Parts: sequence; C-alpha cells; structure tokens
Amino acid sequence: MIDLLLLRHGQSEGNELGRFGGHSATPLTALGRAQAEATARALALEPPLSAIYASDLPRAVDTALPVQAATGVRLTTSPALRERSVGDMTGLTFREAEERWPAEYAAMMRRDPTARPPGGETYGECAARARAYVDEVMARHPGGRVLVVAHGVMLHLLVASLLGFDPRHHIRTDNCGLHRLRLAAEGHWSVLALNDRAHLIGV
Repeated sequence: MIDLLLLRHGQSEGNELGRFGGHSATPLTALGRAQAEATARALALEPPLSAIYASDLPRAVDTALPVQAATGVRLTTSPALRERSVGDMTGLTFREAEERWPAEYAAMMRRDPTARPPGGETYGECAARARAYVDEVMARHPGGRVLVVAHGVMLHLLVASLLGFDPRHHIRTDNCGLHRLRLAAEGHWSVLALNDRAHLIGV
C-alpha cells in the first residue's frame, strides 16, 4: 500500500494577477507563503512522510521547503513535475493570450486534449511525463507515504491518469489544496480526499 499526497503550490504572483504561469519562475505571494507554512505545520502532525518530491519551479520548491523543514524529510526536485508548458503564452494575462491566439485559447478553455499552445504542450504530453515520473517515485517507496508538490493543471492531469477518467472532467485544485490517494497492494486506487483545504482554515 502506498499513500500518495498531491499538493498544489501556494498562491503565486501569476495566480494573483491572472497570468499563465507555465514554466515561468513566478514566485509565491505573501498569502502563498502563509499557505505553505500552514500546510507544513499540518503535515508535520500526520503520519511520517517517506519522501517529498517537487517541481523544480520556484513556486513549488518554496511550498515544499517548509514541509521539509517541519518534517525533516528529504526533498527531491524534478522538471518532470513542472506545470503544463503554455509556450508563448507564458506570463501573459488570460485576456492577452485570448487576443493573440483566439483559436488556441478557446481550445484550451474547452480542455481539448489535443490543444497545443504555441510552443507549448498538449494535455497528453504533460500527463505522460508526470505519470512516468510518479510511477518511478512510487516504485521507490513501496509501503510509503509520499508527498508530491506541483501545479494545478499538471496535478489534475496526473489524477485523471492514475484514476482513469477523462481529463476534460475537471477536478478543482486550489492553492495548497491536497489530493489524498491510496494505492492498494492489488493495484486499486482509493480516493481519501480531493482538494483538502482543512489545514488552511484561518489563513
């Protein structure tokens, strides 16, 4: 049995300003840092983690570091856990992206699995790299409890891949929201919680 905890990063400046984050280095806001600290305090009171893995983008790393400090568990970062690349739309507001590439933007908003932002990734490409890496992570920690800190779209696609549902059916993942999944020895997944935000009460 493996417990897999999937944590979205805290609020970033890109989130606050309504900009596509993609592979950019947009940092956490003050609220995002408070969310990360609250998450770390809560996870330190839970059963011990076996490992922490995070996207190598600053907003994910800076969310994972307080958990590492609170638990003493090693943190490993990887570009395989980055957000879906939106290519040339990176850093643009949603309105700016829509004005420059109306057809591509519309395809993204309707969650077309084949939609590719100019210079970016499709849903399938993002899901494949994230799933391959997480499969490796789970193989390293049989019987463990693993935390993955990453990004909203990527985590949605990963959950869809693990549970086998159409990624066009959206699962909400708020900043520092936690998806809690359990893989049984027989290979069956159980959903313990989706977008758990109880640890953010008062933040």
